[in-house]
Parts: sequence; C-alpha cells; structure tokens
Amino acid sequence: MGQQGQEEEAIIEVAREVAGKLGVSKFDLKRVLWVGRGQSDECQFFGRNLNAVVLPKALMGSLRPEEWRPLIASSLIRSRTGGNLVRRAALRRLVLPSLLVGLVLVAIAVSFAKEQWTLFVIEAAGAVSTVVLALLFAPEAKKAALTIDRRAAEVVGRESFLQVLQKIDGMGLKDVERLKAGGIRGRFKPSITERIDTLQQTAGTAPP
Repeated sequence: MGQQGQEEEAIIEVAREVAGKLGVSKFDLKRVLWVGRGQSDECQFFGRNLNAVVLPKALMGSLRPEEWRPLIASSLIRSRTGGNLVRRAALRRLVLPSLLVGLVLVAIAVSFAKEQWTLFVIEAAGAVSTVVLALLFAPEAKKAALTIDRRAAEVVGRESFLQVLQKIDGMGLKDVERLKAGGIRGRFKPSITERIDTLQQTAGTAPP
C-alpha cells in the first residue's frame, strides 16, 4: 500500500472514531475521494450508510490524519442535523414573506386575468421574489453552519478545531480566499475567517 493509501486508511479510522463519538449508527465508510472542486475547508459524506467521503484535493498530504477530525465532525453533524437547522430557520424567517408574496401574485392573477401582460408580470415577480427570499434566508443558512461548527468543537475540542482552520487559512488557497472576499456565496456560507472568529468568541465566553 502506497503513502496515499496509508493516509486514506488512517483518515477512515479517524472518521470511524468521530462517528462513534457522535453516535452515528449507520456508518460504513470505505472510500476516500479527492476532488479539485468544492470548498477546501470542508468535506462531505455520501451514500446511504455514509460509505464515501469527498475531501479537497488541495489538502492531500497537507493535513495529518488526525487533523481531519474537526472537518469530519462538522460534516457528519451537518449530514445528521443540518437539514433540520435550515428548515427551522426557513420557517422562522420565510413563512410570512412567502405568504405575502403568494397573496400578491394571486391578487394580480385574479385582478388582471384577461390582460395579455398578466402572465409575464407574474413570472417576473415570481423570479424577483425567489431572489429576495433567498437573500432573506442567507443569514440563517450561515448561522446554521456556524452552529454546526460550535457543536463539532464540543466533540473534537475547540483548540484543535481552531488550529486546523488556522493552518488551512495560512495556505492561501484560492477558493478559501475567494470566499473571504465575500460575494454571493459569502452570503450563504461562512468564510474561514468567520468560522475562526466564531470559535474564538465561543472560547472567550466559555466558563473557566
């Protein structure tokens, strides 16, 4: 078995350990896939029993197997509870605006049913409303991601998590730096700087 194979086997063992701590019952990780796309400060699990993990190729050989522990923990928590966090956030923030948008579109359709331009206006209003609702939801999506980081830190250790994020931050990876610069993606996903700041603030408010 080559060096890469040994690295992957060690990462699989680390992932199994983290899954055990999190109480993930259906976990049968067998494959490590390295990809050049995606965000270089996170990983993703796939498969019915989470039997494959996708890791950023930019970090191949750059992190020790045990340093993958925080990223794996965040990914597993996101797989288990991330959807619930996002749905709860959506209900809190989007239900009323969505209802108002729906009522406005229905009112337009009823009031101007015979006008030729009605369908065009409804389609345009629907498209604009979708963008607006997405932007309204963006802060909640980012907040959920940072909540997952805090939960992962409780499992793997806050200092260990911080050290790994700071190490990745120091690599100057293009996608990491791009997210730090902001833009549309930066509205939905926290940058590595925001992740580090959140963990540091949590550490500062933690009881001695």
